[in-house]
Amino acid sequence: MGIKSILPSLSDGILNSFSYLPNEILKQINEIRVRKNLPLVLVFGKNCLFITSKGKLLNHYSDQCYVVDDEEFDLIFRKLSNYSVHSVIDNLTKGFITADGGNRIGVSSTAVIKDKEVTAVKEINSLNIRIASEIKDCSRQILNLLYINSFPSIIVASAPSGGKTTFLRDLARLLSGGFNSRYRKVAVIDERNEIAYKGINGIHADVGINTDVLTGYPKSEGIEMAIRTLSPEMIICDEISKSSEVEAMADGFLSGVRFAVSVHASSKEEIINKRIIRELIARNEFDYIVLLNDYTNDFEIMEVSEIRSEIFRNYSSEFIMDCSRL
Repeated sequence: MGIKSILPSLSDGILNSFSYLPNEILKQINEIRVRKNLPLVLVFGKNCLFITSKGKLLNHYSDQCYVVDDEEFDLIFRKLSNYSVHSVIDNLTKGFITADGGNRIGVSSTAVIKDKEVTAVKEINSLNIRIASEIKDCSRQILNLLYINSFPSIIVASAPSGGKTTFLRDLARLLSGGFNSRYRKVAVIDERNEIAYKGINGIHADVGINTDVLTGYPKSEGIEMAIRTLSPEMIICDEISKSSEVEAMADGFLSGVRFAVSVHASSKEEIINKRIIRELIARNEFDYIVLLNDYTNDFEIMEVSEIRSEIFRNYSSEFIMDCSRL
């Protein structure tokens, strides 16, 4: 994982420009944005920088910026898809592919619609390479606060690229690896192959010695399968976004399973206003919401009971309806 895992998928020209950068700078790259006939953009945290062919980083556009032409772009895309577009078409229709190292590639293209569904894509024009990172012990401070005397279900929220997946990966590693002198049975539902990243040689990311990984299953189906066959104490899922996924958790909660799931939300206001979070909270099974502002360097822990009260004040009739469906 990390920047080294994506380098083999880049072009010789980009690799040459990167060769001028110190390793410490390379390791700080969060995203590489590749667009046809446009400058290469490197994202460092919240800063977008350009790069020249000689490896000079620029904070403004100029005619010295490294530009990716059509041929180079197509080569990078073929490499990222392991020279088999057919094998990644299902994910392409959802706007992404997952490359070696668990790196997620956002893909901009033109949709091909059949029977009101996206069945294929064409005219691929930009790639957003998000560098997956493995930061061991990044969840330990939060575990020390929440999991010493109890075993709660939690919702992890942050803005995109805010560290949710990295946090969940480390949470699985610690809980199944003997945290607080217990080796918990953990199941990871890794729909996009990003949490554990199962590559050619098996699971590359360290998700713990007592963790089972279901890779590629839709989350709702993976949750049901884990409950039936793996007897987990905790199920971990990334980016809950559908009511069917919330519904699939019901049997787990009834069986005493705990959940750690993530959602997109960058503030308390977004947490209160987001429907999928209201559906999760309506289950009355989650104990805390962990809002990551800057990975785990800056976070806020909120009790779900307090958020429920605020949701009820703002959405009383709708929230009651959500609860009545359960």
